[in-house]
Amino acid sequence: MKENFKQERVNLAAAFRWAARLNMHEAVANHFSFAVSDDGSQFLLNPIGVHFSEICASDLILLDSNDSSTMSQPNAPDPTAWAIHGAMHRNNPQARCILHVHPKYATILSSLDDKEMKPIDQNTMRFYERVSIDRDFSGMGLGKEAERLSTLLGDNPVLLMGNHGVLTAAMTVASAFDELYYFERSCQT
Repeated sequence: MKENFKQERVNLAAAFRWAARLNMHEAVANHFSFAVSDDGSQFLLNPIGVHFSEICASDLILLDSNDSSTMSQPNAPDPTAWAIHGAMHRNNPQARCILHVHPKYATILSSLDDKEMKPIDQNTMRFYERVSIDRDFSGMGLGKEAERLSTLLGDNPVLLMGNHGVLTAAMTVASAFDELYYFERSCQT
């Protein structure tokens, strides 16, 4: 395994900056990660307290979902981010990159009684039968809740988290961001 992960860091930092530029973030309250180990247990994640528009490749923190001591480093993220992203990466090998945000339109859809996206145009058709929906999200993703969330994604690239927001997952940062961008556009429809 490479130690520096330079290109992965650069790609993920670019995704943070674009999410900020497109206003698909909540300043410092969302998380993006990229698995750097084959088993998904080690991953890069944004630090706490750094605005999406300011995140640099060197800011990203290397965490290990099997080693809670990695959370004691300076600027470690909140424990729910470590738990959810760690479980998602471990249990979903196709989820090398995970982007979790609360963008305006996706969050509105996640808060409706009917959370299904209707396939009414080319953007919404893209997500037909490709979105997992969590109707039981409790708001705190620690322990068993993180593991439960990680079982919901399946083979879909999108997890709509009830009354909360959206998570996209893919093998690359570019693919995960593409899913996020078009999902938010589809929710605007």
